[in-house]
Amino acid sequence: MDDVAIRDLLAGDAPVTWVFAGDSIVQAARWTDGARGYAELFSECVRYERGRSLDAVINTGVSGWRAADLAANLDRAVLRHAPDVTVIGVGTNDAKGTPVEDFFAVMVPIIDRLRRAGSRVALQTPVPGPIEGIPAYAEAIRALATEQGAALVDHYARWKPADPRWYGDPVHPNAEGHRVMALSLIGALGVPTDRPPATE
Repeated sequence: MDDVAIRDLLAGDAPVTWVFAGDSIVQAARWTDGARGYAELFSECVRYERGRSLDAVINTGVSGWRAADLAANLDRAVLRHAPDVTVIGVGTNDAKGTPVEDFFAVMVPIIDRLRRAGSRVALQTPVPGPIEGIPAYAEAIRALATEQGAALVDHYARWKPADPRWYGDPVHPNAEGHRVMALSLIGALGVPTDRPPATE
């Protein structure tokens, strides 16, 4: 299971390369008003607070991306960085009309390619929003993580009910929302931290 494997990496001394790939929420585009996104907050926790200064945290998120975009650009966005861990955030844009079964058909080969390249995989559910398909996608990503043995960061469950103060618009987290996402990510991946859990 990748969650166990990621904890083993964190317990070791060898530097780890983390690649974050996916959509505008991964990218932390626009709606943070210049504040750090959750991938940057994760980097601070791992590289500074935990003293893993030689770890590399790379964010290749692209606004508007769906799973098919990640699949088409996997070499450029992820594999060229030789990740030890790939943290994927897609589903919000897919939920606008891509059937869940088509999403599965794209994601399973992505996970297989990452594994063959030596990467552990962490999947993230979308945060709640007005897009009708998001609840079904949250459940699909949970099922995909279970089926594939990937680590799961269940933002959707954490954000039910969601606090309006966490949004920059009805879909995208703001700076406070990214802080909550970072805490959920840190907890789900087993990163030791003195930060309070994401409970407020």
